[in-house]
Amino acid sequence: MLCVGLLPCSLAEGEAAITLLVFLCGPRGRGTVRLSSKDPTSKPIIDHAYLEDELDVAVFAESCRIGHEVITNGRGTKDIVIGPWPTTISYPTDLAGWKQHIRNNAGTCFHPSGTCKIAPDIDPMDVADNRLRMRNIEGLRVADVSILSLITNSHTQVPAYAIGEKVAHMILQDAVVEN
Repeated sequence: MLCVGLLPCSLAEGEAAITLLVFLCGPRGRGTVRLSSKDPTSKPIIDHAYLEDELDVAVFAESCRIGHEVITNGRGTKDIVIGPWPTTISYPTDLAGWKQHIRNNAGTCFHPSGTCKIAPDIDPMDVADNRLRMRNIEGLRVADVSILSLITNSHTQVPAYAIGEKVAHMILQDAVVEN
């Protein structure tokens, strides 16, 4: 999930500001997480691949352009929004400018997911089976949002709870079968 916008800084007494945050909830770009070594304490190599898909950039830029247009010229806001804040900021006037603005200012909301592919044994890129057992590591399962194939358009907390509950159920089922 990527976002762009200004969060309010300190305002002087009597001042007010409005903030527009635009979120790209379903990006097409896919990053990677790879091991950097066999040492389990080593940090992984993470490539988020943010904004590598041009359609993501176009959708994000158009969303920002429309949002800015609504705030600056909309019926409920055009008479009360007197300009950008802080006043040192200027916003683009065309789509190309908004695309550059996105590339310069977008950030993450830090809800990464979808880094562990689940697939049949024949897929060389999978890391877990359909019971969320890690390939080639006995006794280890994935029990978080890294197994989601698509990013949710909401906070990842509820899917994380559901995955945890499902994995707990699978572990209990497997324990009964083994005994």
